[in-house]
Amino acid sequence: MTFSRQAHNRLQQGRDDLIRGFAQRRGFNGAGVAYRIRNGETTDEPVIVAFVTKKRSPALLLQEDLLPRQVNVDGVNHGIDVVEAGPFMLGGTTTFDPDAPATITGRYRPVRQGSQISNIAMDGYGSLGAIVRDLKDGWPSILSNNHVLVLNNSSTSIGQAITQPFTGKAADTVANVTRFVPYTFGVTKPNITDAALARLSEAEAKQVTDAVAEDLMEPYSTDHPCVGLFFAADPTNFYSVSAKIDNTLTEVGADLLTAEAIYVPGPPDLNAPVEKVGARSGYASSRIHAINMKFPVFMNINGGMRIAWFTDLVGVPRFGWPGDSGSTIRLGGDGDTRLPIDLGLSKCEVTGAVASMYDLPLENDIPLADRVRDQFMASSTTGNFLTQLFYLNNGVILDRTQGIEASPSEKAGAASMYDKYRNFVDSALANPDRPGLVVTRENIDDAALGLASLQGRMTAEETNATNDLFTSLVRQTEGMNHQQLVAFMNRTDVFNKVWDTTAVVPTIRALGSLYGAEHRPR
Repeated sequence: MTFSRQAHNRLQQGRDDLIRGFAQRRGFNGAGVAYRIRNGETTDEPVIVAFVTKKRSPALLLQEDLLPRQVNVDGVNHGIDVVEAGPFMLGGTTTFDPDAPATITGRYRPVRQGSQISNIAMDGYGSLGAIVRDLKDGWPSILSNNHVLVLNNSSTSIGQAITQPFTGKAADTVANVTRFVPYTFGVTKPNITDAALARLSEAEAKQVTDAVAEDLMEPYSTDHPCVGLFFAADPTNFYSVSAKIDNTLTEVGADLLTAEAIYVPGPPDLNAPVEKVGARSGYASSRIHAINMKFPVFMNINGGMRIAWFTDLVGVPRFGWPGDSGSTIRLGGDGDTRLPIDLGLSKCEVTGAVASMYDLPLENDIPLADRVRDQFMASSTTGNFLTQLFYLNNGVILDRTQGIEASPSEKAGAASMYDKYRNFVDSALANPDRPGLVVTRENIDDAALGLASLQGRMTAEETNATNDLFTSLVRQTEGMNHQQLVAFMNRTDVFNKVWDTTAVVPTIRALGSLYGAEHRPR
């Protein structure tokens, strides 16, 4: 499958138009060009693919956050496919835990592609991408990522020792940092690679090889060409991103030992199988999902947070983990030897922020929260509306929780409630109609304590509204079983009370994308 150059140009223009409109929206993580995926199968429809942190029903999004179904470029409509991936981060940063297990930890002499390497001054490791020829002097050098070989994007790393494997011992030095491609910051100055060179020592330069660690993959060749350099992934390791190898080599000033093995991926290569060997995960093979990707990466540089945009990238699902950064990818493989993903990591920003604020292990409770939403809240009009309120006001919640630490007493209270009710909720959802399961006075009193704690971070209007709802509605639920509670929450007067009380609070967004004030779901 492929599409015309004209269609490709329009899709790239549509990608840029989409990014201009949504780059500042929470949860929007960039865009690219791909074929639409429907029911898990790749179709032949070329589309702009939008990457979001969490796909949600349109009813749970603010109107301004709702992505269009298509964009029009030069009179031609192109569809938008939404994929849950991102936000993207450098795949082997200095914050990566060096004690996390690595698949390839052996000592290789001569050094091999895919093996474990580290800057001796840094507490972390990445992968040796390839041995390349430095175009300045022809000397053989290691190609890997800036964030693998260089500390804080700083020229002070020039000359620092690179060890193989990651031991921190000077005796394992095989190269020294020569130069790197500095990151640029801001959407108007996008990066096209994450790359650095380290000059092999004289001893290592005498025995150069293009072999791969553990012989897990054939060396690159004209029949097995190199297409990219892996450098970034999203938090669950679901989606991996590589810089194109031609861009990388041009920017860093180097060439492959077999220059003819360079391949530039384009529209004909969408859904083509690719493979790589990285120090953390070993061998993997997946398929190219997107090209011309453009997205932001948040970087901690010298203790400050900066945003670096990257463009002209290749996206491949389930292909790389932290510690694989710097590995080169090739055309080839079965396309189906994919890596596991970490479903334990939170894809909900609010959950992560609240968990951090109160020191609670909420990241592993996303499935439980989804069950509360889908099994209980979705059973009533009031429950559905409260779910909508939560999603529509994610921004407000994040503004009050991200980067904030609760007081010791607040943390203690939250931990006590969590320990008391976490398993209780799980059990209640598993068997909601069991005899004796009713709302008790103790439950309501605990809810009142929790609300009082939260009200310390609410506005006066929010406090008055929640007190009103608690007194007039929540206290009525004492003694109700599951069916009675659902029936209560389906009553029109209950729904209207919740709507009318919340709709007048200026800080609460009560209207989603499906209905305006004149069409509220009464």
